[in-house]
Amino acid sequence: MAHKRDKIRIRIEHESHLSTITDTRLSLWAIAGILFLIIILSLFSGCLIVLLTPLHTLLPGYLKETQRSATEENLMRLDSLRNVYETNQRYIDNFLRVTDIERLPSDSVALKEDSVISSHDTLLPPSERERRFVARMEEQEKFNISVLAPLAADGMTFSPISDTGIFSNASKDSETGEILLPADASVLSVADGTVLAAFFSRAENGYVTVIQHQRGFASRYSHLGKPLVVMGEDVSAGQIIASPPPPDRSGKRYIYIMMWHNGLPVLPYKFINERESGNFKELFGIENSFEAPRGK
Repeated sequence: MAHKRDKIRIRIEHESHLSTITDTRLSLWAIAGILFLIIILSLFSGCLIVLLTPLHTLLPGYLKETQRSATEENLMRLDSLRNVYETNQRYIDNFLRVTDIERLPSDSVALKEDSVISSHDTLLPPSERERRFVARMEEQEKFNISVLAPLAADGMTFSPISDTGIFSNASKDSETGEILLPADASVLSVADGTVLAAFFSRAENGYVTVIQHQRGFASRYSHLGKPLVVMGEDVSAGQIIASPPPPDRSGKRYIYIMMWHNGLPVLPYKFINERESGNFKELFGIENSFEAPRGK
């Protein structure tokens, strides 16, 4: 005999009229479904009321429209102020590090790779006046290299930096000339002049000598061996000013030279006279990737 499902009878009567308004029989599952549907409809209606009426302004944590706009604006201003503060702080930190009198020369390498030193610390972008000044100086430098410096060099005698020194091909168009030297070569002054400085530089792994020449020319020799001149000494073109540096791990000896005319850099390769250097492989024991000095 099949088990009958439980039924619940819902009967609504109007006692005043002695009439029946509704008389319904429902199962438990039907009643549960109806209650669930009523709850869903109630939640949906409540959400619509909150979203479409000013009632949502009463929710906890809600900001009025004016307050929200003011908050967003203040957050943007705070972010801008933080960026300005960090930029100013980097500038101050860099300035203090550079002017630290107790800083050793060897610290420069570490400071160059430091995240603070390497970060951008310019307080303001270049102005239009600054950009015009830089452009004018660049044009003046080009004019000096191509016209003024060669004219001033006329009548001057520029000697090779070494009897057997060889310019590297990569540096002949550079403001810093790299010159390979044999073991028995000495470093020579490229022109008559007066020694402005002679000192040891750890950053450049050797001695540095600076010489002021006539007609606004100056030369700087770095990565040298022991200097043979002192500050204030007058030197002649071709005079020995330093011994060659010790060889590097590959056995090569090289020095660097920079030259200026009236404070603007020129290409050393264009001014130092050519001199016959003999067989390259016989002098250096390696294949030729360098070129003999040449110029005026």
